[in-house]
Amino acid sequence: TPIKSSAASDVYKRQVKGVILMKMLKTYWLELLFFAVGLVGAVIAMPFLPASVPLQFQGDGVITRTGPKWAVFIIPVVQLLVCYGFHWWIGRCLEKLPALAHTLAGMERLLPAVLSIILLTLELCVLLAAWGVTVPVGTVMLIELLLVPIVFIGFVAAKILGNIGKLK
Repeated sequence: TPIKSSAASDVYKRQVKGVILMKMLKTYWLELLFFAVGLVGAVIAMPFLPASVPLQFQGDGVITRTGPKWAVFIIPVVQLLVCYGFHWWIGRCLEKLPALAHTLAGMERLLPAVLSIILLTLELCVLLAAWGVTVPVGTVMLIELLLVPIVFIGFVAAKILGNIGKLK
């Protein structure tokens, strides 16, 4: 009967949605964790923030632009969107360059995690600056951006050395 068919179809759709949700949580759990840390940090800090928070800094940490305190929620949202964008982009690159897939496998997990840490550090700098703590944001970001290539070179080197060991 149509009623049974509709009910069975609804149950099947819910099961498929549950499987998709579980697969997404299994794949993106680290990004969701970093997003949650940023979001919870913003929620906890919200009552203690002044009416305006820093939005733009010069390299030496001088605040050049401020905005409303709800703007601290922008960083975790941007972090989540950037991470998913990089997952998609790296996946596409690996599809187009299958010869590099074995060497760069895992990069789609590493790059979003590194970017998440950088953005969480930026959020911490914004919160500290909002509370009047002088933070050399330019120096912090420069150090992080210099560490990123080192992390990636180490990652790729470990993969290559691991592949060389398998050839013997």
